[in-house]
Amino acid sequence: MKKKSKILFLVLAIAMIATCLFGCADNSRPSPATDPGSDPGSTSTELTKVSVGLTPYPMYTVFSVAKELGIDQKFGLDLDLKTFTGTAQGAQALTRGDVQISAACIAEHLAAVSGSPTLTNFAPLGNFKGFFFVGREDEWTPWDDLVEECGGDIEKAKEQRLLEFEGKIFCVIPQRHALILDAISQVGLTEDDVTFMDFGDDAKAASAILSGTGDLYIGSLPQQRSLVAQGGYVDVGGSDILGPAGLWFDSMMTTDAFMTENRETALRLYAVMFASIAAFDSDPDAYSEIAARLYTETSGVETPTEEWKTFMTEFDDLVSLDEAKEGFYNPDNRLYWANAVDYNIELLINEGSLKEGVTGEQYYGESEKLFNELLTRDDLVKLINSTTMDSLK
Repeated sequence: MKKKSKILFLVLAIAMIATCLFGCADNSRPSPATDPGSDPGSTSTELTKVSVGLTPYPMYTVFSVAKELGIDQKFGLDLDLKTFTGTAQGAQALTRGDVQISAACIAEHLAAVSGSPTLTNFAPLGNFKGFFFVGREDEWTPWDDLVEECGGDIEKAKEQRLLEFEGKIFCVIPQRHALILDAISQVGLTEDDVTFMDFGDDAKAASAILSGTGDLYIGSLPQQRSLVAQGGYVDVGGSDILGPAGLWFDSMMTTDAFMTENRETALRLYAVMFASIAAFDSDPDAYSEIAARLYTETSGVETPTEEWKTFMTEFDDLVSLDEAKEGFYNPDNRLYWANAVDYNIELLINEGSLKEGVTGEQYYGESEKLFNELLTRDDLVKLINSTTMDSLK
């Protein structure tokens, strides 16, 4: 990325907020164009408007591209996109009824479920692979160099690195505690062996590291990459040293009311998401060019095409319909996301940031039902599978 882009990306990084506190209610009703049994490919001008809350992270641009290319209209919908600086603002909009679904992820959403039982997960969007610890260059050996020093033995390097975390100060939001404690527990360290300096959002935590506070930061991918890109900071270790809690998912949240009272609209909205991902898979270069432009417009940060594509190929994996069936919703697959949610719930309860009584079913139960129902809709599945960049020209 050019220097100007890196600086602008850093500005975005320290402006993001990532905590979700509120539930919502949804009173929208589907229009005749989206009644059960209607043709999703109909040319009818009657479209159901659905408001979608997005945060300025690259993966959520799939909805912006769906709007730009008219994918939403193929399914009888009219996406009304609203961009928020963070998930907290999106959650507040849900509370007011301004949006029907909004961006979320496991830890933040679980905290919201704890306080708002009516809040539920709408659908997973991607498999996030971008967590890594960031430290100052003069204090830490970069992870790749450490592995090389250990003769390529990742397990040896992992043990050495995690033991080096003893006595260190982590600048994070509270929701990252479980992620860190899960990692250091692999070498016998506990909460008594580290110090957490908590902040209200990832932006403030990243700013603290920039100001010289603390020893390590782990948080949002744009912030992590921005710190490393500007120089003076290094990747101390990511997926190779994280424990099971490092299995993370991008997702969208909604309410029980939207999932039940607006079932047909919810099904079509889920289909729009999969269709947009199908378009990406059909031609990543052409899709990324559009996505990078839209992401630049909505985030206010100049993002080259290759940068957006890198995010979505190296640090995140947008999940297709088939991948969801084979992985996310397959109990026999290591990517089965219900296991990751249950694991995080146990960690957060033990860590004290989540109250007893919260269950995984509150988080992913309705989402799985929606997905299984979508698979029975041959009309929607056919449209998803036929969506390519060429077909949208």
